[in-house]
Amino acid sequence: MIADSFHDLRYALRTLRRNPGFTAVAVLTLALGIGANSAIFSVANAVIIRPLPFRDPARIVTVLETKATQNLDWLYVTPNNFKEWQRRANVFESLAAYQGCGYRLAQEGEPRLLNGNCASASFFPILGVRPIVGRLWSPEEDAAGSDRVAVLSYEFWQAQFGGDRNVIGKSIWRTSDRASVSIIGVLPPGFQFERDDVSVWAPLGFDAKGLGNRNHIYTVLARLKDGVTIAQAQSTMGGIATQLEHEFPATNTGWGVTVGPMQRFFADLGNTRKTLLILLGAVGLLLLIACANIANLLLARATARQKEIAVRVAIGATRVRLLRQFLTESLLLGLLGGSAGFALAWATFKPLVAIMPRMPSFSPHALRIDAQVFLFSMGASVLASILFGLTPALRVSKRDLNEWLREAGRGTRGSTRNRLTRQLLVVGEIGLAIVLLVGTGLLVESLRNLKNDRLGFNANHLLTVSMCCLDNARYPTQQQVSLFYKQLFDRLQALPGVEAVSSTSSLPLGGFDGAGSVFAIHGRPPAQPGHETVSDPRLVGADFFRTMEIPILRGRDFSTQDDETHQLVAVINDTMARRYFPDADPIGQEIQLVNLQPLGRWFTIVGIAADSRDRGLGKETRCTLYLNSKQSLVRGSALLVRTKPSPETLFTGVRETVRSLNQDVTLGNPRTLEQALDQSLSAQRFSTTLLTLFAALALILASVGVYGVVTYLVVQRTHEIGIRMALGAGRREIMSLVLGQGVRLALIGIGVGLVGALAATRLMTSLLFGVSARDPITLIVVSVVLAAVALLACYLPARRATKVDPLEALRSE
Repeated sequence: MIADSFHDLRYALRTLRRNPGFTAVAVLTLALGIGANSAIFSVANAVIIRPLPFRDPARIVTVLETKATQNLDWLYVTPNNFKEWQRRANVFESLAAYQGCGYRLAQEGEPRLLNGNCASASFFPILGVRPIVGRLWSPEEDAAGSDRVAVLSYEFWQAQFGGDRNVIGKSIWRTSDRASVSIIGVLPPGFQFERDDVSVWAPLGFDAKGLGNRNHIYTVLARLKDGVTIAQAQSTMGGIATQLEHEFPATNTGWGVTVGPMQRFFADLGNTRKTLLILLGAVGLLLLIACANIANLLLARATARQKEIAVRVAIGATRVRLLRQFLTESLLLGLLGGSAGFALAWATFKPLVAIMPRMPSFSPHALRIDAQVFLFSMGASVLASILFGLTPALRVSKRDLNEWLREAGRGTRGSTRNRLTRQLLVVGEIGLAIVLLVGTGLLVESLRNLKNDRLGFNANHLLTVSMCCLDNARYPTQQQVSLFYKQLFDRLQALPGVEAVSSTSSLPLGGFDGAGSVFAIHGRPPAQPGHETVSDPRLVGADFFRTMEIPILRGRDFSTQDDETHQLVAVINDTMARRYFPDADPIGQEIQLVNLQPLGRWFTIVGIAADSRDRGLGKETRCTLYLNSKQSLVRGSALLVRTKPSPETLFTGVRETVRSLNQDVTLGNPRTLEQALDQSLSAQRFSTTLLTLFAALALILASVGVYGVVTYLVVQRTHEIGIRMALGAGRREIMSLVLGQGVRLALIGIGVGLVGALAATRLMTSLLFGVSARDPITLIVVSVVLAAVALLACYLPARRATKVDPLEALRSE
């Protein structure tokens, strides 16, 4: 058996070498399919398939809050609920919470701003991570006033301190309160949690005084106890949520809990998981189309090799022997195509990563072409070999000697069953191509709608840069903070090319803002718990609306008189006015933010601003409340600078102006609002670009399949065409005869594909904006395009058929 297999392999190599054209086309076709699959698999493997690099990662879950009345799922957690969960939940070994924190490193020149996370003491034990230098913080150090310690990431330790183990005891500073923080440890190399730019980890510094905080600020992780399933944990936490709802109705009514795998939670952020699954499905369809094309080629070769096969059967070849020989050729072809596909994936990987949006990652260089991707490529190649090689192999092995001899004597027409098989393969190709083209068309239309979506503000020539923070010692009062900002804005306004300057507590296009802040309306009864009036608060500086170019629809903007010594005022957006004041004039109404420090202050509405999509294109416009930063203490904010020239040219001037007022203030990385807008569309652009490429390849392969089948049919019917022409049939009749066969196959394939597309595109609903998953225009346009391409593919062999010489055709028979 081994000797026979070796003989089959040598024979397959000789056969492929004798047919270089066929081999090149088949290998290239398969390489396109395998290469696309390998490239997308490398991304999906890193994000949603490969287990997280932590201890027993399947038992690590996220425990987050939900609110059905606001359609909010997997939301951050309040401090009080986190503490109550720790006390009551008996299904977890432990729970941990974390949130983003800022730190600064004192160095010569400008202070350096460091990205960090604050986490409870149980965070690293849950993950199973231990430091390589020093230690982690203890539960006693995870309390307000005792949280003056931190650990560094390995990469930051190497880059900033050169791997010096004497780093223990050195200091960095918190940006929030200027507190000195002592370095007590260094995390192991390769540790990364969601992002690759976190340099510092420090205690959460939980403050018992903050238990009444209604803000949802913590991301909560937990480790399941042995034997506890996620479903059991969900049931237990649902019961605890009900208890808390009864005990704390003011803050917990309507709030539930969701327990889910941690990897799934992060993969679902920004529809990352669904996007990758759709791309995997798309490249899977592309591979099926490639397999159908190669199967058609192999069927044609089997027909051309009828004499050879008849001789082999005549001298004693069994069906099993023939089947094994053909499958060996298919397998060899598949491995060649798979190797070429892997090389293609390797070559295109860097361009692919360059256009990718940011995706959550838990280890450096997680996105890579590695042994797993190679094994996937080879496995896909073997599977594809079986798919495209089995049909022709079975066709060959199931026919008897007499049938082969009859076919060999009649030339290369092939059997009716072979013709039907080839036609069905082409119908399948066209159907799969329709599904891909419709999905691509919907995403292209969705991206176009997003780009044309009205922002409500002008993102052009607007520089943004975060600034942190004004310390309590130097700026203890609202008046001194306001004076700093006034001086800063005046100096920035004096820079050449600057048109307007302001600030905001939340950068536009920043994404999700959580559940919003609860507010009360003076003179109205308090809302029922669970159905509170909520809005997204924004603390903005003077000239905010002029800088952003957001029009004031009614009332007035903030004025220079609106400071801490005058009446507290607010501006609301049009959505908030229509939702909460449908039958009353909002101007003059008083509102109170329930959780805004200091508590109990009422703000008078003085203006209504136009709606703006500051949460991002395609996101719903939510109720927004603008407060004047001169009346609400803001120690850190984001500067907004509108310029006449390119915004990038002003950053040096902005930085020097800030440092001229306070050298201790740290600035984040500058970027323009146009860059933020472009980044907000990166996920849609990534999926649309790749699907467009895959759909174009599918269209080419499908048209090649139609061309091949129609050409084959013309060759088979050469005798018939010659007779028809000898009896007086004109070129038009022959053209119609051949075109009719090809177009009929195309129309059947289009019909089958439309049915499949209507079913498949329902999975894309969450990725679409401004277009239905069953958009009739997309379905019609795609059908017309594919029909036109199929008609062109049919035209060339049809035109060749009209040039058949009747005498030559009959003589060849």
